[in-house]
Amino acid sequence: MKIIEGQIENLFVYKAKYDFIKNRGKQATVSAALGAAVGNAALASQAVLVANSQWDVKACSFELNGQKYEGLFEDIYFSNHAQLICLVQDHIALVLIDPKDNKMYIPIGTGETIKQLKKKYLILNFFYLIIIFFVFLFLNSNLIVGLIGVVVATTIIYFFISLPMYRTEKGKGLLTERIIELLGVTDVNKINLTKNAFVDKNQTMTKSWVIEYQNAFKENNPYPKDYFEKK
Repeated sequence: MKIIEGQIENLFVYKAKYDFIKNRGKQATVSAALGAAVGNAALASQAVLVANSQWDVKACSFELNGQKYEGLFEDIYFSNHAQLICLVQDHIALVLIDPKDNKMYIPIGTGETIKQLKKKYLILNFFYLIIIFFVFLFLNSNLIVGLIGVVVATTIIYFFISLPMYRTEKGKGLLTERIIELLGVTDVNKINLTKNAFVDKNQTMTKSWVIEYQNAFKENNPYPKDYFEKK
């Protein structure tokens, strides 16, 4: 794994399908490279299989510093001759940063750190608890019976719904943190990628895995907007 940078040449972009059930073809190649980069192949495979559907994505190939690289991303907004920072494994581009255009392209399925996931599930569990409490309060006039029901129902939901969901997403969180660290950022907890997802106003769609880079890395930014101009 290494970080390379410079002006890309011979860019070729084409439409592709990302299968969230089956990890195959170019998708499998990217997953294997991602696993090698973070040192955990199983973790990378778990992260890319995130939903029961196919997704329209963009595949690309380009040359940088005399070498050819390929990548698979949710969407692509840069053009030929763009100046990019690339996290690559072998000849696979895993993360692309276009500091001037304020975009960061991350692997599909990643984005939330462990801290953000814990906060999300803490809030989710709190809402579960409130809803269950009022349901039992409405159904039972006996306060003791109602409280016992709340405890039992909350325990069942936690162990059979919330905890399995968190464990599945934990792999993506670890992978996200590892990618951020590989880019040279030391404090991953100060980074919120999902909060800074790019909104394509032409398509009126939020691109979950295309990040507004400068907004996400305000305090921990190794690649400011004028990074290439100052080199």
